[in-house]
Amino acid sequence: MHDTAFHIGTLAMNIYADLRTDSILEVGSQAINGSLRDSALPSTRYVGLDIEEGDGVDLVVEPGKPFPVENDSFDLVMATSVFEHDPAFWNTFVEMCRATKDGGYIYISAPSNGVVHRYPQDNWRFYPDSGKALAAWAASQGVPVMLVESFVAKRENDIWNDFVAVFRKGPIEKRLPKVFLHEHVPCTNVLTWRSNKVVNPSDETEDIMLLREALERSTAAETELSRAAGERDALGREVSDLNARLSTLNEECQKHAVELEKLRADINLRESELRQRHEEIAQTNAQLARARASIVDSEQRAKHETMLRQQAEFMLASSKERYEREQVAQDQRIRALEQERASVEAHSHERFEEIASLTRMLAKAEAASRASRERLEWLRETSAVFVNGSTTLKGRLLALLPAALAHKRQQRLLEREGLFDAESYLQKNPDVASNGMNPLGHYIFHGMDEGRQI
Repeated sequence: MHDTAFHIGTLAMNIYADLRTDSILEVGSQAINGSLRDSALPSTRYVGLDIEEGDGVDLVVEPGKPFPVENDSFDLVMATSVFEHDPAFWNTFVEMCRATKDGGYIYISAPSNGVVHRYPQDNWRFYPDSGKALAAWAASQGVPVMLVESFVAKRENDIWNDFVAVFRKGPIEKRLPKVFLHEHVPCTNVLTWRSNKVVNPSDETEDIMLLREALERSTAAETELSRAAGERDALGREVSDLNARLSTLNEECQKHAVELEKLRADINLRESELRQRHEEIAQTNAQLARARASIVDSEQRAKHETMLRQQAEFMLASSKERYEREQVAQDQRIRALEQERASVEAHSHERFEEIASLTRMLAKAEAASRASRERLEWLRETSAVFVNGSTTLKGRLLALLPAALAHKRQQRLLEREGLFDAESYLQKNPDVASNGMNPLGHYIFHGMDEGRQI
């Protein structure tokens, strides 16, 4: 008996029966991984019925035969994790109704999903409207019952989603309990006697929802990976463009440097010419001095000297002003080129930093996508081991074992294939061992998403 089956069954006993005085009949009562009898009181008249003798079995019934109990003799009749193994559960349900007192309750819990678990057969799964169908079938067999509530419970630590239904026998007027079972259990597709409206409806089983969510996460990771790769390529192209621009600017700088050298050579040439002019002026001054000595008229000599001096000063000022203008213009061009080069180098550095950040994001996205693919591959290999193991003669014979032994066989198959070591997983995860959880089921439905190691 898995965790939710025991938990919900115990709640049903406390809500729909007075355990101090009522009588309870449990159909399929052999204690396998626990028993609902443990939740009864010493004063409860508890009777266990099954098709073979065993722990927790008080009465043995031959399959397909009437129950060896009197009609209308129990306040609560229960069947937990039984109907999926019953080849004709509808007849068993009618027998449960016959054994129930008028005004008493019938409780059933059966899987709505999960793996095949033959004991000795696994025949059925139950969907949200199964309770209505069973009530209609019982009425057609002359046993009127009313569907009080039904729902599909959410899983806890195991893989099962239980379909749960509670019926009341007979047309008698009896007040229903004020508290209902579905109010205390996380569940979907709730039906009650009050209305035909489905509460918290869901067309998907939890298995399908979990698989869809896993596929959506994988698709999102692949989309993000593709987007990051596209951004990386775009940034790579942009960096290439920037590098080309920087190379062009370097070439332009080199050209301007060559031009600057030419200008400097020209300036040196002009300075040489200016010195030559100075020498010519000096020679002119010398000539002027010689001429001064020969000029008798001081006024004419002074005018002639003034004219020569003005001419020399004008030539010197013109050459110097031209040189200074050309020097200023060249310095401005050099500063502008250096500023443009610094701006390009700064922008290129920022883009390199963005590329490095996106590369790290891409690495994380690739790691997440790779982890998702490894998980899906592990699940496919594990499923293949189960399918191949179940098709052999030995696998078909071992499939007749109880669920606990079947689980151990599955674990040995996975350990032999190097896919899963149950004992190692329990040693690494003592919380799983202390709660008595199935290590393989825990890893598939919890440990894998939590990043636990196998």
